[in-house]
Amino acid sequence: MMKSGKHLQRLASVATLAAMVTLLWVIIALCREGLMHWHWWVLWRRPRELKAGGGLGPELINTLSMVALAECLSLPLGLATAIWLGEAKLPRRVREGLDGFFISFQSIPAIVVGLVAFEVLVGYFHWPLSVATGTLALTVLNVPQVVVFSRQAMAAVPDAWREGSLALGATALETVWRMVLPASLFALVDQLGLSFARLAGESALLIFTAGLNVGPHWGWFQPGETLAVHLWQVRTEGLMPDRAALAAETGIVLLAITALAIFGSKVWSLRLKAYQSGPGGGGP
Repeated sequence: MMKSGKHLQRLASVATLAAMVTLLWVIIALCREGLMHWHWWVLWRRPRELKAGGGLGPELINTLSMVALAECLSLPLGLATAIWLGEAKLPRRVREGLDGFFISFQSIPAIVVGLVAFEVLVGYFHWPLSVATGTLALTVLNVPQVVVFSRQAMAAVPDAWREGSLALGATALETVWRMVLPASLFALVDQLGLSFARLAGESALLIFTAGLNVGPHWGWFQPGETLAVHLWQVRTEGLMPDRAALAAETGIVLLAITALAIFGSKVWSLRLKAYQSGPGGGGP
């Protein structure tokens, strides 16, 4: 058994190393090609379908606004659901069933969520393919992930803390608000960057809900092509002469956004943890 465990550990280490090398190779190749053709005006120019020299301005605005709003909508919903699941006196089977539902929902392909959102929002309510439709679809996709990582963060808070708070006369709501949430805040913030990066890189879902082009001006019910969708379209259907260079530049911008989101949330999380663990912080 011990030898078998060591072999599995070595195999997992080799697989992890291979994945890291492959990812690093892709990132280096993308950066090399993108920086060779990089122009700063690509960040504010509008795209061109048939001519060279197009930009990513509307796609960049759509990506940041849609992902930020989806996070603002899904975080309160997911956090409230996680608090209800973790702190309410629910039967064990009900809690386990709901936990399993949210975990299983994460494995559903995003394109399925996009098709359902298309049938409901576009087919039934007659919404256009737009920023608003794509934002709601991203919100639905993100809520289960928020529920899962919020449950994990709050479950790490010792039960003794809750019992001590209740013994001192605090209500269940006060215990959650003043004890559980502050103690798990750094873990929640740590996952926030990954959530933002996942939504920023989503494409299949947004093809069916936000569209494949941009409007003459930004608006909630204007077409909402994002950077990830634009990258897919340029690489597969692009007719502009500089489509290879534009795709690489789009990849650079998208990679920078995701890297900044992950790095920023990590730094914020570490600072929160250091503050809570410091003198008078009261953290774990």
